[in-house]
Amino acid sequence: MDIKEIQSRLEIALKRTLDRLPLGRFNGATIQRATIDLSGMEPISWLNAQDMHSKLFWSRRDKPQKIAGCGAVHHLITDSVQGLKTIRQHLSDSDRAVRYFGGMRFDASQRIANEWQPYAKFRFFVPRFELMSADDRQTLSLNFSISPHDDLAGLFAELKREIATIKPPKSPDEPVFDIVDLSEQPDQQGWNRMVENALGAIRQGELEKIVLAGKTLLTFARPLNPFHLLGQILQKNGRTFHFSFQFEHGVNFLGMSPECLFQRSGDHIFTEAIASTRARGKTAAEDARFGQQMVESDKDLREHRWVKKMILDRLAPFCEQIDRTANENVLKLSHVQHLVSEFQAHLHAGVQNEQLVEALHPTPAVGGYPKKQAVERVAQLEPFDRGWYAAPVGWVSLDEAEFAVAIRSALVQREKLHLFAGSGIVEGSNPDKEWQENRNKAQNFLQLFGIT
Repeated sequence: MDIKEIQSRLEIALKRTLDRLPLGRFNGATIQRATIDLSGMEPISWLNAQDMHSKLFWSRRDKPQKIAGCGAVHHLITDSVQGLKTIRQHLSDSDRAVRYFGGMRFDASQRIANEWQPYAKFRFFVPRFELMSADDRQTLSLNFSISPHDDLAGLFAELKREIATIKPPKSPDEPVFDIVDLSEQPDQQGWNRMVENALGAIRQGELEKIVLAGKTLLTFARPLNPFHLLGQILQKNGRTFHFSFQFEHGVNFLGMSPECLFQRSGDHIFTEAIASTRARGKTAAEDARFGQQMVESDKDLREHRWVKKMILDRLAPFCEQIDRTANENVLKLSHVQHLVSEFQAHLHAGVQNEQLVEALHPTPAVGGYPKKQAVERVAQLEPFDRGWYAAPVGWVSLDEAEFAVAIRSALVQREKLHLFAGSGIVEGSNPDKEWQENRNKAQNFLQLFGIT
């Protein structure tokens, strides 16, 4: 199907949608959508070809679903997670398939560094065009805002002009990665000082656990194409969420997170605890031995069980009985393996997404315990702005929500690439071993540039 046929079919679907909308029952502006079936449209190549500033990509960890979006019907930029309440109000009269996509800062109380300015403290948007591939079906949707007294002929003409801007897919060109600089923030000496500071606070009883992160900053001779990187990481780490958020040309936050903050469908919620890390082995026997060492390690079990305890404690006020669906299993990814425990529960009536995000973020797997003291110490010790790293990213609709924790992530800033990785520090942690753990996690990206 060529692009002209796609544009024509989308125009027809839009006209039919407008003709059957019961505008009289809407109290104000509402977001609706027109959808057509497609086949064979590769989402990343399609995203790469479009000229819009705002773009997103999201792939489910547990289902063969990919979503690519571009353009914007509505941006919501606020100072806090309470923006989810505003989103719910916007969606109350909208098509139930409409979703807002976005994320928020790890710590909204901190000053926003220059590289994170496009992302604000909390930013979600409804894409104008949304390409979805799921199972054996592929669709392209046009989202649009409409009010009861809108001029339908004028709205149709305006949207028709936007439809005409859709371009056919174009695969990202194969880049030449000319690295002109590589720096670590902090370097290993600085890292050791950070960890010793944290261990001092643990010994004094101020903290039980803290997660400290480092940043690798790569500078290239020319700007990076984030959609080439996205295509590369999409081929790796099968049990991960893949995401990409762009609000300005040349600046893109992307990653491959194994960690689900929560998934919600109606009053049902799923969440999990992921903590403790080992490298993957070079052989099957070595790999199994590393995993078994983690299961039997007092330090690793303590680290993991703090995360489990926090999730259960924070989730309990919002839920009926919480079911443990998997208890301390080993989760194997491409370069590392973790301990994972899963939970499912039914929410009490009236529980809202913003309550769940505020309760669960940040988990001890990315912040620490106690929560407030750990987040404050992270801000004091780390020599860079985490921005959206290790924060909730995902989507919300009227009835559903899905949030991942944005670890294993990177920020493309034109010719610069900011890579983030963190380690959990508890009593008994060794600074050198934690430094190596960070290097193992960063290897998901570093290997793309031939860095080992």
